[in-house]
Order: sequence, then structure tokens, then C-alpha cells
Amino acid sequence: MKKCALFMALLPLAVFSQQPYSTNDLKNGKFKEDSSFIYNLPFENKKKVFLVQGYESIFSHSGEKALDFKVKTGTKICAARGGVVTSTRKDSDKGGLKKANLADGNYVVVEHSDGSSAWYWHFKKDGVLVNIGDTVTTGQRIGFSGNTGFSAFPHLHFEVQGYDASGKYTQLPTRFYTQKGIIYLRPGRFYKTFH
Repeated sequence: MKKCALFMALLPLAVFSQQPYSTNDLKNGKFKEDSSFIYNLPFENKKKVFLVQGYESIFSHSGEKALDFKVKTGTKICAARGGVVTSTRKDSDKGGLKKANLADGNYVVVEHSDGSSAWYWHFKKDGVLVNIGDTVTTGQRIGFSGNTGFSAFPHLHFEVQGYDASGKYTQLPTRFYTQKGIIYLRPGRFYKTFH
């Protein structure tokens, strides 16, 4: 019951704290549009998911281009784009909102052919199905969601890192294939995976 109350208390903060951005932000170099690739949502085909936190949210994404999808523990996580697995962790069962939990998350990092990498966080203990060096294809199952690391509730944290217009390696906003077409995702909305 406490976890449900905590989630309900944090939900409005996470959803409504996203900083607005527009095409002007792209033109002014605030961030680089990733027009080179369109990602699949990192879930099974036709899976409906809720985006609880988006880019620049002041709850825990301040200054970050990252997305948090609220999903149940054990939800199948799939590669949003093909590549090679460069890093994983699967042995943690720790999670919570203490700074000490920042290093406790289970994760998968997949490097793409253009040098960018997708980061998937908060897998359940022993919920990572891939190993370093594995080649994965778009839509391939890579693990199961959980609540490890800096996390108030079960969810998937997803971000893409790559080179921006200035040549700096940083987080990049990404567009996705959805049932509504090719779009940037907004928090507080449901999206359905479309492969």
C-alpha cells in the first residue's frame, strides 16, 4: 500500500515537470534531432505502455534526454534498435530512492552501427538475457523489467547517447514508431508498440 501511495504522489510531479521543447530548441542547438534513425518502442509488438517521465523532467531527468516507461516487473524488454551488447549488469536486487541506489541498477547497453548507444535500465535481478558481445536485432527480447537502482516503482529507463552537432558525446532525443505515426514521446500518455 505504501508503494502505491508513493507512486500516486510522485506521478504528477514526474509527468508535469517535463520542460517544454520545440523545433526552436532544435534550431538553436539546444539539442540535436536524431533524424538518422527512428526507434521501435522497447517492448513487444502491440504492447501498450505509459510514459511517466520524459526529457528534461525535473523529478529525476533534469538536464537529461531520457524516458521512463511505467511497466510491471517482468515486462518483456526488447531492443529498440539492433546492435552489439557492450555492457550489462544483472546481479542486483537493490532499489529505492536513496543516492546509494544509483549504482545498483541492472542494465543493458547496445551500441549501434553509427556509434550511438541505447541504455536500458532497472531490469529485475537475473532479468538480463543478453551478454557482452552478443549481436541483437531490433525487437529481440533482451530482458525483463524490474525496480533496481534509483527507482521508486517498476519501470524501464531508456536513453540514447551519441554525438551531437558540436561533436560531444551526449544524450540524444529520439523519435519512435508508434500507432500514431513517427513521433517524439510526451509524458503522461499511453503509447502502443508498432513494429
